[in-house]
Amino acid sequence: MSQSHSSTAFRSKRQPASDLSAPHLRALRKELLLVRADVERMELAQATIELRESVTHFGWLKFIVPGFGGLRMGRGSKARFVNAGTIGALLKQYPIISSIASMVFAKPLRATVAAGAKPALKWGGLAFAAWEAYRVWQQIKGESRASKETGGEG
Repeated sequence: MSQSHSSTAFRSKRQPASDLSAPHLRALRKELLLVRADVERMELAQATIELRESVTHFGWLKFIVPGFGGLRMGRGSKARFVNAGTIGALLKQYPIISSIASMVFAKPLRATVAAGAKPALKWGGLAFAAWEAYRVWQQIKGESRASKETGGEG
């Protein structure tokens, strides 16, 4: 294992192409790369279609992935891509919504909101309980008056 070989030691020796000039070789390589890119693009499109068909039973996914539920197929001239009704379309139409959402979900602001919400929920809950107790007391007081007016049958 002490012998070292160059990286081209085991490659077959090729004769330089004498019938094609360098610009022709570059043009040929460019065409091959373009064809390969087209093939890969078509394979990606086919894989995307297969993925959409395989997850069609996830109806909630159209609300998360923009444009997922908007693909309509097999309707002749009416087949088109409709993107209305998805969150992606809403965010494109109103970009301030995404800004507000990112602010709300950002950790420092979320911590501030949570810290402010705890006392608000506590005091709001206490106020609601007091209001319900007052309503029950008013109801009991109203029933006792009605029973006294009718002759005390209660």
